[in-house]
Amino acid sequence: MRRTLPQLRWCLLLIASLWGVAASDAAAKPRVQTARIEINAQGYHPASVKLRRGVRARVTFVRTTDATCVREIVLPDLSVRRELPLNEPVVVRFTPKKRGSFTFVCGMNMMRGELIVR
Repeated sequence: MRRTLPQLRWCLLLIASLWGVAASDAAAKPRVQTARIEINAQGYHPASVKLRRGVRARVTFVRTTDATCVREIVLPDLSVRRELPLNEPVVVRFTPKKRGSFTFVCGMNMMRGELIVR
């Protein structure tokens, strides 16, 4: 069975439009959002990170100095406490469920940062 040129054009347009919708959906809502937070002698850089609610998050903490009390990272709202070895990335994975501001602190609760979920 042979297809006519108009039928072929219609099929190509349909495929292109479906592919375009899928591509725009992927651009609108990423599958994983990432952030990197460096800990140096001055503290957390950046000190706050914005995240989207409902999108998986991967936040990487890297301690680059011994001249700070930050030897571990604590995210109280997520019940997370992780050691931070010098110059080794530590990844915390989670999916933000609700909007708001959530703190992360050092093990001594002296240095603070925040995750802002929108």
